[in-house]
Amino acid sequence: MFCPTIGRVQRYRNLIGELARFGSVGVICVAVNYALFNLLHFGYGMGALTANSLAMVASTTLGFLASRYWTFRHAQNSGLAREYTLFFVMNGIGYVITQTVLYLAAQMSLEGKLWSNIALTIGIGLATIFRYFGYKRWVFVKPTAGQAEPDAAQGTLVQR
Repeated sequence: MFCPTIGRVQRYRNLIGELARFGSVGVICVAVNYALFNLLHFGYGMGALTANSLAMVASTTLGFLASRYWTFRHAQNSGLAREYTLFFVMNGIGYVITQTVLYLAAQMSLEGKLWSNIALTIGIGLATIFRYFGYKRWVFVKPTAGQAEPDAAQGTLVQR
C-alpha cells in the first residue's frame, strides 16, 4: 500500500491553496473585466476590441497586486519592476489570445451580447491557463535552494 510522504502532502496542500487563491483573484478580475467590457461596449458604444483593451488594463492591474501580495506571496520577490513587467508580458500574450477569439467570432458574424460574451469567456479561459503557468514559471518564481520562503499555510519562514 502506498503512503504519501508528509512533504508530498504539504506540496499538494500548498498547490491547492495557491490554485484556490489564483482562482479567487481570477474570478474577481474577470468580473471587473466583464463589467467594464459591457459598460464600455454596450453602454458607451465602444468597439469590442477597444472596450476589452481598457477593461483588461484595469483588471490586469488589480490582478498583479492580488497575485503578488496574496496568491504568490510565498514566491521569491525578484523586484517589483521585473515582476510587473513580466506580469504584463504574460497578460499581453493572454490579451492576444482573448482578442484573437473575439476577432474570430466577429469574422464569423457571431456578434451581439450573447456571442460577444461567449467569445470573451472562451478567450479568457484559454488565456487564464496560459497565464497561470507563465506566472509560476517566469514571474513569481520559487526561492532558490537554501533561501527562506514563507510557508503559505503557516505564515512563517521555512528554510528550503
